Amino acid sequence: MRLTPADAQMMEDKAAARGPWLIWMVTAADMEYPGKVTARAQVADHQGGTCLPGALVADTLDALRAMLPTELTRRD
Repeated sequence: MRLTPADAQMMEDKAAARGPWLIWMVTAADMEYPGKVTARAQVADHQGGTCLPGALVADTLDALRAMLPTELTRRD
């Protein structure tokens, strides 16, 4: 399921209100969307995280970055 930027921001806002951190994993190797760049959210927990349904999908990394929720911190 494709997420909109508004969906992603809502997920981020709900997680922040409840306390858990969301981690957005960005990849160009998503088998569900070949040839695209995707970001999928995970709820961070002591077991490494739980993937949430849906993905942001874009043609380029710059386009995907513009879709991500605001005020995220990038880690390589």
